[in-house]
Amino acid sequence: MDRTFLEILPLAIATTFNPSGLLFVIMILSGKVKPVRHAFTFLFGAATFLIVLGLFIMLTFKPAINSTNHPDALSSAIDIALGILVIVFIGRSFLVKAKPKKTGKASKRPFFIMGMGYMLINASSLIPFIAANKIISENGLGFAESLTIFAALIIIAMTMISFPVLIIVTMPGKSERIMGPVKTFMSKHGSQIARIYFFLMGIYLIAHGVRNLL
Repeated sequence: MDRTFLEILPLAIATTFNPSGLLFVIMILSGKVKPVRHAFTFLFGAATFLIVLGLFIMLTFKPAINSTNHPDALSSAIDIALGILVIVFIGRSFLVKAKPKKTGKASKRPFFIMGMGYMLINASSLIPFIAANKIISENGLGFAESLTIFAALIIIAMTMISFPVLIIVTMPGKSERIMGPVKTFMSKHGSQIARIYFFLMGIYLIAHGVRNLL
C-alpha cells in the first residue's frame, strides 16, 4: 500500500495544484451574500465529481484492461498517452490565458454544479487524477487499502482550493492578512509554477509507462 501511495503522490499533488481554482474560490468568498456557504457548496460539487469519477475508474479500468490481449502493454500505452496529453495542455496554456469570470449575483448561481463543471473542464488537473486512480486500480490492493489510498487522493486533490475556506473558518480574524499575499502570489506566479510541475508530471507518466513496458 505504501508503494502505491508514493507512486500516486506526485499525481495527487498535480491534481491539487490548481491556482485558477484557488483564485476562483477566493472570488466566491469575496461575495456579499453567504460567501462561505457558496464556497462550501462549490467545494462539495468539485469533490463529488472527483469521487464519482475516481470510483468509476477504479471499478471499471482493471476488468476492461484485463479483457484485452495485452493488458500490460495497453496500460503502459495509456500512461504514455496521458503524459503526452498533459504536456499538450501545458503547451496550449501558453496560447490561451484563462481569466476568472465575475460571479455576478452569487445567491442565484448553482455553485454545486459550478464545482462539478470546474473539475470537468480543468483538464490539466483531471488527467493526473485519472492516472492516479488507474494506478490504484491496477496495483492489486485489497478493497480497504484501495479505499484508504483513494480517500487520501481526494483529500490531497481538494487541499489547495479548500485552503481559503479553511482559513476563513478556523482563523476569521487573520484570514484577510493571510489570503491577501496568497492571492497576490498566485495571481503573479501560480500559472508559471503550475506549468513547470505539470510538465514534470507529463514526463513522470511517460516514464512510468515506458518503465512498465520494459
